[in-house]
Amino acid sequence: MACTEEEFTELLSGEVFIDMDKLIAISRHGIPDKVRPEVWKYLLGISKTDKSEEERVKKQQQQEYKEIDKNDSETTKKIRAHLKRYQNFNRDKSDPRLKIDWQSVEIRNKVENIIISYNNYNNDIEYSFGMLAILGPFISTLQTESDIFFCFAAMMKKIEENLQSESLTLKLSRFMMYFRSVLPELFSHFEEEEINSNDWATSWIQNFLSCELPIECTLRLWDTYLSGRLGLDLHVYVCLAILTNFSEELLELEHSEILSFLQHLPGIDIDQIIAQAYNIFDDIRANNEL
Repeated sequence: MACTEEEFTELLSGEVFIDMDKLIAISRHGIPDKVRPEVWKYLLGISKTDKSEEERVKKQQQQEYKEIDKNDSETTKKIRAHLKRYQNFNRDKSDPRLKIDWQSVEIRNKVENIIISYNNYNNDIEYSFGMLAILGPFISTLQTESDIFFCFAAMMKKIEENLQSESLTLKLSRFMMYFRSVLPELFSHFEEEEINSNDWATSWIQNFLSCELPIECTLRLWDTYLSGRLGLDLHVYVCLAILTNFSEELLELEHSEILSFLQHLPGIDIDQIIAQAYNIFDDIRANNEL
């Protein structure tokens, strides 16, 4: 059961330190919108649990971010082209309170600054659309550019570490194997309609549904990814739970309709999806398919 905003505020207002075990435990069931920015910073290790260090670390991060080079004309061109694509993903399906004009000068400049800073901060990394997809939820949640940057960088590190234990190719292969096993009728329907997994599953797995789901659903989902016992490993099972939830509708659709549906998912009860994902995980483990 989700905790109230007051319960989070009480925990966050500790004078000496933040009890991370409690914060993680209460975050698994969803974080209220007003406290999510602060909670995510703790869950991602950006804010320090020792309150006496808080201001010093914050000023240090702001100064560090300020000093990173934010100029790269080639990357800027790519980001601007991709912002149109990202805007199309998010059009007309999100909570109006969370709706962002991704083409506005303010948002565009913020996105460009953060991604170029990230690339210059990590010299061996090249820009890709996936970066914008992962950045989107942080732009929607946090206000300060330096906070967004460090949270985004921490999330990218989590994703990188997750992929070190299992590559994206292997993760996709395992997801499709589970799909065939858990939902054989829907899997066969996709085959009959010649649905290529590259047209939907790659983005689902790689970008953690940040493009396909309404933003409020993505934020709730990521609350659990940042605090749940399986972390990002739960994601494959969340994808299976979503397919299970929409299987009846998808079985009625044809090729182009299926792809459109998978690329622009409607709003959904994420708490129910997460519970179902854990059940699918337990079932697959019980059958020794993990």
